Amino acid sequence: MYLNIQKAAGNPVRRLSGWLAMVGLLGGCLGNYQAPISDQSETMDQSGPVIVVNSDDSPSRYGTASSNRNNSDSTASRSSTRATVSPATTSPARPAVAASGGRPAVHRVGPGESLYSIAFQYDMDVRSLAIANNLSPPYTIYTGQELSLDPDRPAPSQSGESTAAIGRAVTNNGVAQAQAASPAARGVIRQPISRSSSLPAEPDWQWPLQGQILTSFQADTSARKGIDIGTANGAAVKAAAAGEVVYAGNGIQGSGNLVILRHTERLLSAYAHNRSMLVTEGQRIRAGEQIGEAGVNGEGVALLHFEIRLDGKPVDPLTYLPPQ
Repeated sequence: MYLNIQKAAGNPVRRLSGWLAMVGLLGGCLGNYQAPISDQSETMDQSGPVIVVNSDDSPSRYGTASSNRNNSDSTASRSSTRATVSPATTSPARPAVAASGGRPAVHRVGPGESLYSIAFQYDMDVRSLAIANNLSPPYTIYTGQELSLDPDRPAPSQSGESTAAIGRAVTNNGVAQAQAASPAARGVIRQPISRSSSLPAEPDWQWPLQGQILTSFQADTSARKGIDIGTANGAAVKAAAAGEVVYAGNGIQGSGNLVILRHTERLLSAYAHNRSMLVTEGQRIRAGEQIGEAGVNGEGVALLHFEIRLDGKPVDPLTYLPPQ
């Protein structure tokens, strides 16, 4: 081939034809070239990002159904599932539908709460809350349980050990055995609330302590559901009427150490911002018996916040208390 090109060098047409022939020959050789294996790329899944979901989780939480098990990757954990999420189809979780009165539809029980304290927090009648959740005295609940706050909506389904089973354990075998039967600290196992009919039909009210009224009741103001009585830090707080302690704790935000007494099926009284509480849940209290020591509110003012609830709703304590 080299000699033929040299002979055609004097003729431009033949020179061009020779070069074209050489290029064609080289092109034929190169047509059989195959790229190395390392140069051939994998086809990538363009349907969306890949999320690795642990075996104790669910792909549905990410807005997608469970998809391909990752069996091709020998280094991947066998306890994981690969789920593909399309950005165009995902959407944020919807908030819980609000119940009547602006309340959330569901309350998740926290440590130390009782049905009475939850009803108090949402201005509900404890009997309505119990009915909405198929509960009967002694109203046993446990940490993590979801309670419906709307009587028109059914109670959320519960996973794990059922409320009914725990309730039967408490009713039949006592609190200690119920706690032993629930090692997962379902917690908030409550002392049974007495169903005694000895509570008076109408309590004989008296002042929980003597002092100046710093803040009066206003029905349309959420921060003034009772009265604030000025006093000395550590002053004795007394039961405004005979009753039973249905809550003694500090689990309600803004109330500090709170004691709630049940006087009748319809009437409760509440004593907030105690420096100390001298009673326990389930204890029967006489009118005028000391139940705590007054403390200070969030602004450092020594006072007692006192409320009376009728069917779960705040009412003006001055309509029940005698003149000072």
